[in-house]
Amino acid sequence: MDEIEELSLEHSRKRFEMMDGERSADFGLLLADAMIYAIGFISVVIALADIAPSINPTEWLWAEGDLVLLGSGAALWLCSQSLNDFKRLLPLWLRMVLKLGIGPKAFSDQSESAQRRRASTLVVASLLSAVIGWRIANLEGDIVTRVGVEFHLVIYAVAVGLLLLSMHWFRLIGSDSTIQQFDR
Repeated sequence: MDEIEELSLEHSRKRFEMMDGERSADFGLLLADAMIYAIGFISVVIALADIAPSINPTEWLWAEGDLVLLGSGAALWLCSQSLNDFKRLLPLWLRMVLKLGIGPKAFSDQSESAQRRRASTLVVASLLSAVIGWRIANLEGDIVTRVGVEFHLVIYAVAVGLLLLSMHWFRLIGSDSTIQQFDR
């Protein structure tokens, strides 16, 4: 191989590398984003249901509400925004004009620092989900899904899934990149 080909391969490595598990990391991030967003929203709604007996904020009973559940839900919502580079804060029409897209970028299109930030965000989201599951388990009434499973158990399962996905991301970040060369 001559020097020009070696130089070309070296400088195009990031764009054309093939990593095992990259597609599952991308799909897992989309699924995790949806789960994080939903759990954060539900926990905020549950917490506000105890705090807000009326629509007037001056009548809200902050001392009687579960502020840990409210704060964890809001933080989980921020984790969801972080996975999407905070693009969801913009209106849909503006995202389309700016060509930002709706979901997170593919694994290979991200810088290593962005990959590490997303993996770390998944760890934080896993911990926050576990806290939310614990707080929902301690509510007075039980919240049960349609199939009869208690909701806090579902949240615990999501928390474990988020932790496993973050481990998968960290493994992909630390693995060696190889370029597949095809013969002409």
